[in-house]
Amino acid sequence: MKKIVLIAVASLCASNAMALSSYNSEAMTCSAVHDKIARDGAVVLKHPSSKIGSLDVYDRYVSNDAGCIEWGAMSKSSVPTSDDPHCKVQACSGLTGKGHNKHI
Repeated sequence: MKKIVLIAVASLCASNAMALSSYNSEAMTCSAVHDKIARDGAVVLKHPSSKIGSLDVYDRYVSNDAGCIEWGAMSKSSVPTSDDPHCKVQACSGLTGKGHNKHI
């Protein structure tokens, strides 16, 4: 019985550590970005920083708030794509230390 429990715990930990697919948002249309996020549940998108133009950033975007468990709360964001400089997506904002995210 202990062995089954250990295997179950190990598989749960492994599922959280699985690598996310990564894409360059500027090489995709807004529709393609939405399709990838909907299909994968969460993706990492590379795009230029909105604050430092010469810096590329990698951010995690999700299809729903379940993708933000242990990552904070879901918030609205945008990324530049080949057809829309402000393609609307959803990201996870940092933990606030309040409410259901109070474990920091």
